[in-house]
Amino acid sequence: MLNNKLKLMMGVLVLCLSFTGCAKTETEAVVNIETQVVPVSVTSLEYGDVYESVYSIGEVKSSDTFHVNAMATGKVTEVNYDVGDLVNEGDVLFKVEMDDFDSDMNSKLAQASNGVSQAKLGLDNAKTNLDRVQKLYDGGVSSKSELDNMKSSYDNSKIAYNNAVNSYETLKYSYTSMSENYEITSPVSGIITSNTVIKDMMATNQNGFTIEVIDTYKVSSSIGSKYINEIKEGQEVEVYVSTLDTLLKGSIKSVSLNATNGMYPIEIELEDTDERLKSGMYSEIWIITSDVSNGLWIPSMTLMQENGDSFVYTVDNGIAEKVMVEVLSMRGDEVAIKSTLNEEDQLITFGKEYVMQGSEVEVK
Repeated sequence: MLNNKLKLMMGVLVLCLSFTGCAKTETEAVVNIETQVVPVSVTSLEYGDVYESVYSIGEVKSSDTFHVNAMATGKVTEVNYDVGDLVNEGDVLFKVEMDDFDSDMNSKLAQASNGVSQAKLGLDNAKTNLDRVQKLYDGGVSSKSELDNMKSSYDNSKIAYNNAVNSYETLKYSYTSMSENYEITSPVSGIITSNTVIKDMMATNQNGFTIEVIDTYKVSSSIGSKYINEIKEGQEVEVYVSTLDTLLKGSIKSVSLNATNGMYPIEIELEDTDERLKSGMYSEIWIITSDVSNGLWIPSMTLMQENGDSFVYTVDNGIAEKVMVEVLSMRGDEVAIKSTLNEEDQLITFGKEYVMQGSEVEVK
């Protein structure tokens, strides 16, 4: 009986020691987690002129777009350009077969020319008869009535001749104008953005080219009603095209007074462009509303948000410090802020997602 009790006590003692060991291991694990050092990368701040601005998103467009369609029906005999090609004003884009047109033109012009010849022959005969009767009248042989009839016949023949000549010239001008419909030229210098014309196809007025003028670009955007009274024509704008990682300057060209779902359309004209710029590229827009000097610019990648508040993490003697900031403006990958930070502070860039206030960090 004593042996059984002793065995039971020894079992309880071992079990207690086991729990004690487990508790110690868990405590050590917690301590290790709490004291883990987070590796981070940092960057410094930069002072500069800061402005308040209104943010929006827009789409880059060419200053003008022209649609050049076939003006005559017929087989396409020549196509000289395709999408992406640059063209100059007056360049021949494509040609349409003119065989039927030429045949019809030559036939109609021949008829009109023959009419002119016949009218000229009638006029010459009338002039000859008038001269003959005039001489007879002067010699007292012909009467005044006969002379007047010859003069009237001559005047009518002259009118008929002039009408025939005018008809021929009008017909010739008409065919010359229509012939231009078979040789389609570019009305402007620009870049071809679409083409529905293929050699040997039967062209109609639904086929043609789209040409964009690329000397200047504009950006179409919209502004919410909250900020519409802060926007006016001529206002300075900064446009960041993320595809090109390029910041461009521009100004507001127009502001619509009619809103759609509370958004007012605006159009921005770019002052400088990039040869890589293309219509359809999206851009971020900052419309400058006021200037504030001597502010702080930080990389946008350092900025974090929580419950609508903005903040950054700094490093102070190996400890992460959470600092609240107010965003004033954005410019590409930079953000202008108002805060208690100074130029000597180091902001955490990489690793900021893994720290909190008071975390121990190591700058790599």
